[in-house]
Amino acid sequence: MTDKKQLVKNQFGQTAPGYLHSEIHAKGKDLKWLTEEIIRVHPHPLLALDIATGAGHTAFALSSCVQRVVGLDLTSEMVETAKKEAERLGIQHVTWMVGDAEKISFPDRLFDIVTCRIAAHHFPSPLQAFKEVHRLLISNGLFILIDNYVPSDPEIERLYNEIELLRDPSHVHVYTLEKWSALLTEAGFSSVRPAKTWSNTIQLDGWFDRAATPLSHREKVIERLSGTPEEQQQVLGYDPKSKIPELILRKCMWVATKGETN
Repeated sequence: MTDKKQLVKNQFGQTAPGYLHSEIHAKGKDLKWLTEEIIRVHPHPLLALDIATGAGHTAFALSSCVQRVVGLDLTSEMVETAKKEAERLGIQHVTWMVGDAEKISFPDRLFDIVTCRIAAHHFPSPLQAFKEVHRLLISNGLFILIDNYVPSDPEIERLYNEIELLRDPSHVHVYTLEKWSALLTEAGFSSVRPAKTWSNTIQLDGWFDRAATPLSHREKVIERLSGTPEEQQQVLGYDPKSKIPELILRKCMWVATKGETN
């Protein structure tokens, strides 16, 4: 296991309960959009896989429109958290597994639907993970990717990822819309569509708390943002004069289809 993947296991092992109750993860409007897209494009899917399932919120949503769901995560504590929540909710047709999104132990062409929500920016190689998804999907199968993105500005991209890494050592990279789309195309998907884009304004304190960010790193983030040119602060939604500092997180839902012949 790479050092970065071990960081992911360590980070999310200690913060699993916080992600279970996180408003953005548990009740995001994108969960509704995701199920609506599946019902519209693939009305009667038999089997779905949610990679990097975390506390299970996406798998729970999938269970409302798919006959059988598998939730897979690298971190055993996350899987256990999701399993207990499924039991509490009375959801019985989800199977939970510990596994690596970049090397998934399932045969080719098994799943009708694969999802990955707010997780791929932690993958050391998102391209490898997307190739695995492509391998696992049936012909005309659907991959729905939901993740953060940055504006097409190299300075903003560098700054945002620097801040994310200070907040959470398991962070790898958030890309532009164009780069995420290019990775999906490179992985072999015949159709890649950014179906929805939106933004969430989050309070930094809660954002830090969810990741158990050390105080010294919180201070570095504030220092870095406060020393940033005003135009970049505006793009990021940061007001240095605010008593409750905030940040804008931009998100997209991509719908990628595997062709009939690949």
